[in-house]
Amino acid sequence: MSFDSKGSQSSQGRIIPLSDFLSCQDDHHFAWDDTCREMSDEWLAPVEKAHLDPKKHKVFHHNSKEYLKPPSPFVQQDQLGESGSTIVYKVTPPEGYAYRRPLALKVIVCKENSRPPGPDSKARSDALKEVKTMSSLRHPHIVAYVASFEDYCIQTREIRRHPRGRGHSVLFRVNQRIKKHVLGIAMYPPAQWNLHTFMDDAFQSPKEAEWILPHLHTYFGCLAQAVAYLHRQKIRHKDIKPDNIVIDDFGLPVLTDFGLSKHFETGQYSEGPTPKTLKYADPEAMHEERRNERSDIFSLGCVFLEMATVLLGRPPKFAEDQLAHGGGGGGGGGDGHSISSSGTGTGCTGAEFKYSESLQNLDAYLTTLSLVARDVVVVASDPAREASVKAVLSILPHIRRMMDETQTLRPAAHQLYPWFRHLYDVYDIPGPCPNCEEERRTGRAIPSPSRSGRCSPTLNRSGTMGGVGSNGGGVGAPSSSQGLLVRRGTAASSAMSMSLPISGPRVLG
Repeated sequence: MSFDSKGSQSSQGRIIPLSDFLSCQDDHHFAWDDTCREMSDEWLAPVEKAHLDPKKHKVFHHNSKEYLKPPSPFVQQDQLGESGSTIVYKVTPPEGYAYRRPLALKVIVCKENSRPPGPDSKARSDALKEVKTMSSLRHPHIVAYVASFEDYCIQTREIRRHPRGRGHSVLFRVNQRIKKHVLGIAMYPPAQWNLHTFMDDAFQSPKEAEWILPHLHTYFGCLAQAVAYLHRQKIRHKDIKPDNIVIDDFGLPVLTDFGLSKHFETGQYSEGPTPKTLKYADPEAMHEERRNERSDIFSLGCVFLEMATVLLGRPPKFAEDQLAHGGGGGGGGGDGHSISSSGTGTGCTGAEFKYSESLQNLDAYLTTLSLVARDVVVVASDPAREASVKAVLSILPHIRRMMDETQTLRPAAHQLYPWFRHLYDVYDIPGPCPNCEEERRTGRAIPSPSRSGRCSPTLNRSGTMGGVGSNGGGVGAPSSSQGLLVRRGTAASSAMSMSLPISGPRVLG
């Protein structure tokens, strides 16, 4: 195997913080070998054009074999989510590789006009662009690319021909067309929640809310820094929504799914039809007008509005229901997941809710949240909740600016972190994100290798922190007496090891 790895198999089998994963360049330790590697120019030329590292991206030669069912050659541990032609698995690397870090594997069935594309097709080219975009990103709140692969199979048929000079026919096998073509992208971390299910679970029981709500306060700053980093890299995400924000085993948010992302130069606009998630799409995208990085700011503002709604004691859908009331946005019956290639909403029901079409009701909704906040303080009768409510109310004007209908009036991503940073201080635990604070001070969010040994405790379903299991893979039993007692970035958190991944709904966007 053309593979080199440092550390024991036991340490490689653990889930570690994404910041540590990036700091020690753990992703560099995985490399494909040349077994069953496709060598034809027609398949390799697009890979070279996309500037993908052949050590990290491998096209498997079909060799007339039956199609290799995904997630093979990776070893499946669990299925995290499924959407259309995409499935996300929790996996370990293929057998025979020393590298054993658990990964998330996104498997995409590639299609063009409902058929598998050829090696030089636009569908494949677009998919490889997603891989290239992901491979260039290194941030503690953005999913990390580790490796990728393609596999395909050829549908063959047999025909009989009569060669000249022969009295009998000869049977030939003829390659007819590509039968199936998949792209697999291995990423870290293999998170098991997304922000959508995370916020919903805050209403399942008081015990859930006790640890979910303090963590939710910190996500505003973390996500603001992630989007600011993307924009510094001249990348627009173009599909920011709760389903594309996953929560890792350490309770930290990670932005994922760059299938719609696009490189841009400062000041460059794009226009025309584009795929979009209608619920969170910006007004200019809906009307197919010129748009730039401020489109991401609108979508992030919609997510922040739902987060603020949850922190004020209402479920995320409360925002949708209230904004849609009175004729704004065409009703609240949609799920926000429909994708259209047209900004007119063609192919979608008239009842689907869209934030961009309910902005006339936004100021009234913010007033409603102020009234709701008073009830939360009275009912809770808790000084911590009172501090939380005051902090959330203070950010509503900033969210309003992010969701401004006029693109030029929205703030730039680099302006956001100072507006939301004070939310870290509402609760002592989990406290400020050390990586985001490092990025604020120095412009670098990834800790140096000398700090890569620092570990944070993982969370179980109820927020309890645990110690290292004997198997090194994080399946030890949590201590029933040990709650969320460690502040991020403290010496205590550095000394604690990792244990139990979050259980519960497994959905990865």
